[in-house]
Amino acid sequence: MRIGPVTREQLLRLRMQWSQGDHVLVTGPTKSGKTELTRRLDQIRIDAGSYVVVFVCKLQPDETILKSYAGWTRWTRWHKRVKPTENRILLWPRVEGKSVDEAMALMREVFEEALKEISKTGKWTVHLDEGLLLSSPHFLGLSDLIGMMYALMRTAKATMITLAQRPAHLPVAIYPNLSHAFIGRASELPDLKRLADMDGPSSRQLRDVIMANGTHDFTWIKVGSKEPPEQVNLIR
Repeated sequence: MRIGPVTREQLLRLRMQWSQGDHVLVTGPTKSGKTELTRRLDQIRIDAGSYVVVFVCKLQPDETILKSYAGWTRWTRWHKRVKPTENRILLWPRVEGKSVDEAMALMREVFEEALKEISKTGKWTVHLDEGLLLSSPHFLGLSDLIGMMYALMRTAKATMITLAQRPAHLPVAIYPNLSHAFIGRASELPDLKRLADMDGPSSRQLRDVIMANGTHDFTWIKVGSKEPPEQVNLIR
């Protein structure tokens, strides 16, 4: 996707404002551009010298992931010893050919181990590609551990980036600990209530801005800042 000059300038400003240890949220409907936006966020952290790991929750090979992350190293389990060249990791358990129950159990085991190891070392940027699947008690049930990472990992210089279709799909604990949020179109009351837990614009201001978003629009909120929200559109 070839982004326009407005968004390139916005990403440049984000690069200057976003420190390792600051957490980010990206939400939006299917095909809104979350993967493309987050791929660019990953690159900002790589350019800043961070090691980035993407938690991939896919049962079968996914062309979007394979194309967006061509050249990245796939790990099927967490490696405690990391080579200097392994700064771009897809943590993707070997679930091909397994039943859903077997795949979910393996993903839970692998991702839980990885989060616990990262909590010891810090410094990583952790990109959670399917926030609902990872956090919901009906799926992998890692909500408490993810909330802990958001609450405690800032001082360890671990950065969390989480994607979800809706803000209400994610643990409440992440919202007071965000530094930046990119929020696609949302109008449901549970989503707006969840966003109100951020230290940012008023609920009414957010509601009006977010409900007006188009299909590929994201509202960039600098959490805890007096700067007003901005509209980001990758194809503008």
